Amino acid sequence: MAKIAPFAALRYDTSEAGDINKLVTQPYDKIDKVLQADYYSRSPYNVVRIIFSDEANRNPETTYPEAAEVLRLWLQKGIFKEDPQPAIYVYYQYFKFGGKEYARKGFVASVELEEKGVKAHEHTLAGPKADRLRLLKSLETNDENIFLLFSDATGQAVKIMDGAIAGKPPVVECKDDYGEIHKVWAVTDPKAVKALQDLVAARELFIADGHHRFETACNYKNECLQKGWKPVGDQGFDHRMMALFPMEDPGLVIFPTHRLCKNVMDFSGPELITALLRNFAVDPKDTAEDLFKAMDSRKGKHVFGMCAVGTPAPFYLLELKDEKVMDTATPELSEAMRKLDVTILHKLILEKELGIDKAKLEAFTHVEYVRHREEAVGKLGKGGIQAVFLLNPTDVMGVKAVAEKGERMPQKSTDFYPKLLAGLVMMPLKIQK
Repeated sequence: MAKIAPFAALRYDTSEAGDINKLVTQPYDKIDKVLQADYYSRSPYNVVRIIFSDEANRNPETTYPEAAEVLRLWLQKGIFKEDPQPAIYVYYQYFKFGGKEYARKGFVASVELEEKGVKAHEHTLAGPKADRLRLLKSLETNDENIFLLFSDATGQAVKIMDGAIAGKPPVVECKDDYGEIHKVWAVTDPKAVKALQDLVAARELFIADGHHRFETACNYKNECLQKGWKPVGDQGFDHRMMALFPMEDPGLVIFPTHRLCKNVMDFSGPELITALLRNFAVDPKDTAEDLFKAMDSRKGKHVFGMCAVGTPAPFYLLELKDEKVMDTATPELSEAMRKLDVTILHKLILEKELGIDKAKLEAFTHVEYVRHREEAVGKLGKGGIQAVFLLNPTDVMGVKAVAEKGERMPQKSTDFYPKLLAGLVMMPLKIQK
């Protein structure tokens, strides 16, 4: 049973902080050093100084003291202010994809932490969890959202939210780095709040994005309990700020994340092609555009795009000949997991043919991840990249099926677009020590 509650958010006071568009950022795990520097240059009050300050680059063992000091000073100066009363924050994202316009509709609430009540679908890594735990200990504030999905086939949540915000201006409105529009309304009406609480109470929650942050919140809760600390109300350490969206929303766009392989000993493109022929139909393509069109036309099939150093053709379309091979290769996995493209790629190609096992994936020594396929194929032969594998998007119902079985997909299996912005709302934790 999922329990959600309103909370009093910390929000930018733009009369003090300036243009909101210069203050918000992509989630921390999408910020590389180049983008981090860009965010730093946009405004002295950009939220990157809290969620991913450059002190993390200087000392990976830091406890983020600078981030905590920045938050304290900004509260003191009125850059951030706490809302006068608890609210559920309706969060709508307006964006374009594939020539169509979408409005993805959800809300942000304080969610009671219950490890068994939230279904995860991706593996997590120790490094990112340790990093986020150090930040959480320093801030004692939920600085970013966790992206959750719940089933709502009849659209009741959207009806409740649309009614609650009708005729009211948003408290936050901004554009992200890709030009997509984000709007937030603070809903305090008791009837609307209770309607959302009752609706979600009967639903299972699935993590779409933020697996590391969720496990970090659970670890922090356990540490606090071991210290004898007590949570206070609905903003204690036993709660976590999360954003909830209906999984039937037509705006639930998932991008694939492509794999770029490197550091494979004795790599040979021609030998790889020969090996792949055992399980895949291998169709050469002359151009990247030809490959992309072939992949798009075969959505729903187990197909992959590939280019590799030293192969006779510049590009290849790979199609699994018989998915029954996965029954033998991965008998320990559920049927839902065996049928996922990302599982097929990792088990039959990365692991079997290239020797890139779980340990190498976790060490980030043999695989890089890229969102856009044009960028991915353009990296072949650069920076040691020996082979590039392209995927079609994972279907959200496939994600649900795996999560319901309690299984975990490889990391970077899903990439929901657009991302939930950092800097819209934050939830300070109330702790009795």
